[in-house]
Amino acid sequence: MTGRPPIGHNGGPALDDTPPAPPRLPYDAACVRCIHWTPPSEREESDYRYWAMTGRGRRVKEPSGHCFRVMHRPGGPLSFSGTMGRSSCYNYEAKPPPAYRPSGQGFVTIWGPGDKILWQGREGEEPAEFRQGELDL
Repeated sequence: MTGRPPIGHNGGPALDDTPPAPPRLPYDAACVRCIHWTPPSEREESDYRYWAMTGRGRRVKEPSGHCFRVMHRPGGPLSFSGTMGRSSCYNYEAKPPPAYRPSGQGFVTIWGPGDKILWQGREGEEPAEFRQGELDL
């Protein structure tokens, strides 16, 4: 009776000896958001969108881009592959966010009497006396 494991022990390996879990891909990892991926041509994408939305014309396969750094298994070799935008691999690196470009700020020219320019500059930077809807109390 001394060779039996204690009650509640299923005879498996000790918890301290378990190998580490394999690396997991990030939740949003997809080739379309990876820095290494080269997208398909705009023509291929527009042809596919037209066919997918209307169902008319010849059948068009889903466009595929390509990547020179695809890694199919963790720690595996890098290889070249044609991939769809929804594909993913273990060499995923997120693209940096696009640079912020303020919208709605056009160039403004304020004209006065006699076709005289009173002020020029970007929208939102005009002096207070030229702004509409603001009251000086």
